[in-house]
Amino acid sequence: MAGCTSVDLVVWLALLLGVGYVVAVFVVGPWSLRRRTGSSGWVASLGASPAEKTASVLFLLGCALELSNPALVLAGVALPRVAFPLAVGVAGVAGSVTSVALALVGQHQMGRSWRTSIDPEHPAPLVTTGPFRVVRNPTYTSLLANSLALGLLVPTPAALAAILVCLSALELQTRRVEEPHLRRVFGEHYHRYARRVGRFLPTVGRFSGS
Repeated sequence: MAGCTSVDLVVWLALLLGVGYVVAVFVVGPWSLRRRTGSSGWVASLGASPAEKTASVLFLLGCALELSNPALVLAGVALPRVAFPLAVGVAGVAGSVTSVALALVGQHQMGRSWRTSIDPEHPAPLVTTGPFRVVRNPTYTSLLANSLALGLLVPTPAALAAILVCLSALELQTRRVEEPHLRRVFGEHYHRYARRVGRFLPTVGRFSGS
């Protein structure tokens, strides 16, 4: 990396943080779950319904954009970039590290309930403790936070696209797939929980009515 500028180092850091998130949350986390519970949570499917399949494809596209953004910059592709001050970059690093911690805590709290896809034949217990007291989907919150954090480090149109695609995927997955499933399985118990706790942020996306 001889001759790298400070800007190059920030881009390298963004790439390493992005890869580190994927490894920690989708390799180390499931490996730890398997050792602790006997199940890694991995489901060999993009989903059972068209909505879940679409959400899975969008999520994979968002991840690809997220990782390819710094890679393209390092490869010399001239992407338009916003010049943020150093403090914003520091916030990006802190946000990425925090998002990894939140995802791993959420996985640990869910245990065998953590899965990469809905399994209608074997519904998992509803988890409402730990970070789930604050948001209903802390792992999804961490995914969005990490995408935003990496975007602050390498602020290009590709970074913005990654954030929007990930948000679209997670909104589709929660609204059209997971929430209807949880309503069917847990009924009023889930509805009461969702009236108290937000979807991705503490007070945003709570259910209304009775």
